[in-house]
Amino acid sequence: MENVQCPYCENWQEVCHDDGFGYSEDKAHEDQCLNCEKYFVFHTSISFSYSSRKADCLNGSDHDWKKMIIYPEYWPDARRCSDCEKEEKGKIVTQWEQDAYFAEIKYKNK
Repeated sequence: MENVQCPYCENWQEVCHDDGFGYSEDKAHEDQCLNCEKYFVFHTSISFSYSSRKADCLNGSDHDWKKMIIYPEYWPDARRCSDCEKEEKGKIVTQWEQDAYFAEIKYKNK
């Protein structure tokens, strides 16, 4: 992504943001053109964009719960609302309970 233009030769180049360089909006940042090798300064302006969607559960409707799989721990009742993204994990089970649960599923699927 080319995001700064050299004021001398008008060559476009990417700002290297290693160690956070070039992100501060309150100062002039020095850089060197890779084409003409002259030094120049640039200022950073950061903008945000937002998107929205309906969340009927926040307006009195029921949550649209979907089952979640969470590792490395195992919560058999973990779920997330597909509208508002609220999460409920329920009770975490012990390794013994987890092993027994998966053994039961394996046994039922034989």
